[in-house]
Amino acid sequence: MLNIQLLTFHQSGVPLLQNCNLQVFAGERVGLVGKNGCGKSTLFRLIRGAVKPDAGDVNLQTGKTIAFVEQEIISSDQTVLDFVLDGDIELRQLEHILGQEAHDAAWFEAQQRYETIDGYGAQARAAQLLSGLGFASEALQQPVSAFSGGWRMRLNLARALMHRADLLLLDEPTNHLDLEAIIWLEQYLVRYPGSFIVVSHDREFLNACTERIAHVNNRRIDVYTGNYDDFERAHAERLQQHAQAYQQQQKQIAHMEDFVRRFRAKATKAKQAQSRVKALERLTRITPAQMENGYFGLKFDAPEYSPDVLLRMSDAAFGYDGKPVLEKIQLILRAGARIALLGPNGAGKSTLIKLLTGEFSPDSGTVESAREVSVGYFAQHQLEHLDSNATPLQHMARLAPAQTELELRSFLGRFGMGGDTENRPVGTFSGGEKSRLALALLAWRKPHVLLLDEPTNHLDLDMRDALTFALDAYSGAVVLVSHDRSLVRAVAEELWLVADGRVQVFDGDLDDYKNWIENRRVQETAQSRAVMNKTGQKPAARSNRKALLSRQSKLEAALNAAQKELAEADRQLADPATYTQRTRTEIDQLNVAYHALKTKIEALEEDWLELEMALEE
Repeated sequence: MLNIQLLTFHQSGVPLLQNCNLQVFAGERVGLVGKNGCGKSTLFRLIRGAVKPDAGDVNLQTGKTIAFVEQEIISSDQTVLDFVLDGDIELRQLEHILGQEAHDAAWFEAQQRYETIDGYGAQARAAQLLSGLGFASEALQQPVSAFSGGWRMRLNLARALMHRADLLLLDEPTNHLDLEAIIWLEQYLVRYPGSFIVVSHDREFLNACTERIAHVNNRRIDVYTGNYDDFERAHAERLQQHAQAYQQQQKQIAHMEDFVRRFRAKATKAKQAQSRVKALERLTRITPAQMENGYFGLKFDAPEYSPDVLLRMSDAAFGYDGKPVLEKIQLILRAGARIALLGPNGAGKSTLIKLLTGEFSPDSGTVESAREVSVGYFAQHQLEHLDSNATPLQHMARLAPAQTELELRSFLGRFGMGGDTENRPVGTFSGGEKSRLALALLAWRKPHVLLLDEPTNHLDLDMRDALTFALDAYSGAVVLVSHDRSLVRAVAEELWLVADGRVQVFDGDLDDYKNWIENRRVQETAQSRAVMNKTGQKPAARSNRKALLSRQSKLEAALNAAQKELAEADRQLADPATYTQRTRTEIDQLNVAYHALKTKIEALEEDWLELEMALEE
């Protein structure tokens, strides 16, 4: 379906992708991985045709369509439901035709196509997408402009999923999702009927929903069969084989060069020496295997002494604008604890972290910390407070003015900020580079406890692995909020559930939590239906105006057709020739058909009036 051959693309005159090949077949699920800045997003733009290659071809099979997630955060007064429905372009085109008064051949053709694609169920499908991505049912009729940037990115994702495309391009779709929405998206993509290519730095997400991995590295694309774990094993073997081949060739080259040095001046060996010189010139040199992970020096140090109880909360409660979020919190954070917070989006996980840091004060109850306990806090909003005009080295110098520049450079190098990175203004940094700097500033303080709120956002897989190793080696306490299940599994020894205003120990692992999420969704759906039935409300798909208009158009078409048939039957019954040219049986059948048409028309008119009343309501 998609065929990329010998693709080359230059960025600022430098090759970003060179002689790349990639084929994606119908129904394939491909994960696209590689370091930040290697060209993954650019490859998506090339596939979409947003930019043109400098050489090579990007060919999509004729008639096939592409869907992708818009990166622009749109502000609109359009309702959430309508915004998502706009993702199905064909649906909207058919609705436009069906909304016209003239019921010509094009109208009837559109009606048939509308039924084929289940246009009447489109709103229900859109509502299911939005529910899976964390939107409450009451949010569907709210304007897009009422939501924050992160939630609008979720709307962009829902809109792309609504498009019934042959090829779906997803560029880091989990960045703005919580764990519940990620699990839902995994399940959705496993059942996706078309092909998709997904860029992600989430190991478990890639393992769950991909069957091939395309690795962008050193301007090339190498394809591996299997999920991400399979790729890692195969890639490590390939690197090892490459390293062995390089070492073997280096020995061969050294032997040939030594022969040339020793015998070039001797007449009897000059011809052989010259032959080896030519062989060296023709030799295709194997480059050294490049180590791809440069961040394994990352390290968090803790103070040598730590009290047993670091933080304690007693009957603590907190809310926003008079609405309670957390109540009756009782918890003790001890030295060396390894805790991950679980819970639905908006349940209060980040709020709990801010109570522990002291950024928020409880409305009631107490939050106490041991004397001289140092708390290291990381959250994404802190990236905005970095000085955009200062370099990482300047940030470190402000934090530790007594340290030498060499010591500070060495420390920054642990976090992948060596070379020219440490001397660049932070304003030029990517999200991942800012996150690494924030982690470095935090680590310098040697805190007793690390409170980490989504620390892996914007980090590539190498840096996520490095962070996992660093937290595993850290001797202090860790409280973690993360949608990266690999990190949670590796670091957490306890799981705390934040839900329904309470904080309590979760008895189970992440697989049990997945079951908890699914059971909770079933219960919420059942409760929603019960409320709907109790209040006498009709299902949302019936009460929605666009769905009603579509059904009314269908009824009008059937009514017009029945009225034409009735008029013809009436004409025949009024014609004297009918009674002289037809048998008695045929006349009786015509009468039966006439009365059946009248009954049908009366029923259609009653249904039409019901819809009209519903539209007026």
